[in-house]
Amino acid sequence: MFGSVILEVVIGLIFIYLLLSLLATTVSELAMNLIYSRGKNLHLALQTMLDDEEDVLCKKFFDHPLIQKLKKKGDKGFPSYIRNEYFSKVLIELLYKDNDGQLENIEAAINDLPDGKTKEVLQTFARDARGNIETFKENIEKWYQEVMDQATGWYKVNVRKVLFVLGLIISIVFNADTIRMAEKISNDPEARQQIVAMAYEYMEKEEGLNSTTSNEPDSNLVQLRAKIYDLIDEEIETTTSVLGMGWNDAPRANIRFFSNLWPDIAWWSYVLYSLLGWIITAFAITLGAPFWFDLLKRVMSIRASGEKPADKK
Repeated sequence: MFGSVILEVVIGLIFIYLLLSLLATTVSELAMNLIYSRGKNLHLALQTMLDDEEDVLCKKFFDHPLIQKLKKKGDKGFPSYIRNEYFSKVLIELLYKDNDGQLENIEAAINDLPDGKTKEVLQTFARDARGNIETFKENIEKWYQEVMDQATGWYKVNVRKVLFVLGLIISIVFNADTIRMAEKISNDPEARQQIVAMAYEYMEKEEGLNSTTSNEPDSNLVQLRAKIYDLIDEEIETTTSVLGMGWNDAPRANIRFFSNLWPDIAWWSYVLYSLLGWIITAFAITLGAPFWFDLLKRVMSIRASGEKPADKK
């Protein structure tokens, strides 16, 4: 029985983290689309690759018709993704200029570039190619792929920062204090039964969730907003009412609890205690919805040998 209670507490917390992570991920996708899109991240990476004092080569690259056609119609920003072969094709074409396509002419074009790291890298690739244009092209594509891998890392770091800030805000807005939620689930059998039943019901309904929570952003902002509203109305609000989260009666009861322990510093004790719980929740949210979804499936498979919880009321 004791082990079963602990497992049910774990299931309840993971389920809450999953819902809050889904909300934070969706809001972050909306925010990143507005303030730090993948197109901007790609542009920053290519500026690093094609750097020169006047930014001439980078501007010519993004003005090329092949790159312009990768943008959505009416989009004044930058494309969110450029294939390796497109990058090498456009760059080599810019280096060819009006020449006849021989590697010697590309070397001459490279030598005419402004001094900088980009010029040195391209000169190295041209020397390594030894007159073979295909080798030169492969070197450029490998270079581009390496920079794109780094750019993906930059993007994920920025997303993780945004997720933590959003996670902390969401934790405070919903008063999702991990410490108190764990206490509520472990001490209230009825709440524990309901939250576990909700987790099972949710998993049965969302078996394909791990395929829909990829790192690719949803470009339709209207769909992102609708997903946020649905999460709050259909899932998080119900969970909040079951666990007594929110800002109605819970804070008063908790402050009264601290008043009995430390009458002189009851308010500050409550704030610091809550802050710790909110920070734990925020860190949990940064792990992302796919992580919590997979973990919830594994924990539920452990419990599967036991009795399935009754349907939620």
